[in-house]
Amino acid sequence: RLTALERDEKQIQQLLATLDRRRTEAARNTARGTTPATTGTMTTADLGKLDWPVEGRIVYRFGRDTLPSGGVIRWNGIGIGAPAGTGWKAVEAGQVGLVGQVGTYGLTVAVEHGNGYWSLYMQLQGAAVKQGDRVTRGQVIGTVGGENSDYGSHLHFEIRGENQIALDPTGWLRRR
Repeated sequence: RLTALERDEKQIQQLLATLDRRRTEAARNTARGTTPATTGTMTTADLGKLDWPVEGRIVYRFGRDTLPSGGVIRWNGIGIGAPAGTGWKAVEAGQVGLVGQVGTYGLTVAVEHGNGYWSLYMQLQGAAVKQGDRVTRGQVIGTVGGENSDYGSHLHFEIRGENQIALDPTGWLRRR
């Protein structure tokens, strides 16, 4: 299982790196006047100000975790427990860069917010968006899944910064 999670993390990093390269190329085209500019909607000024994507208790936290089997893993996001089928919301406006299956994370939606920031939503039952769609802050864009995981139904939520570095999402979300 640890090997599968490591493989899936590499896949996510590669996908985001590919999407970032496309963003860079689009920015070059914008500079040449061939495509419209996309402005960033997320900055460090948003730390502690983003709404939660779904209400629920945290079932696992960002960072190092020891499994019951004794294995050690690193979570690059948090798990938010919620009933399967519950709608989840975009934490900030942006453009959908990915909708697809990612290994053990299952159905995944990645939203680009500009300035190198991404929000990732995984363990989904459904997505109401497709790649390229623009989303607004607070827009319901999918439903919680994960019923068959070790943690029961939940949303796996991540925030990534420049160079696909995983950032602790709890620092970005409003205190509750």
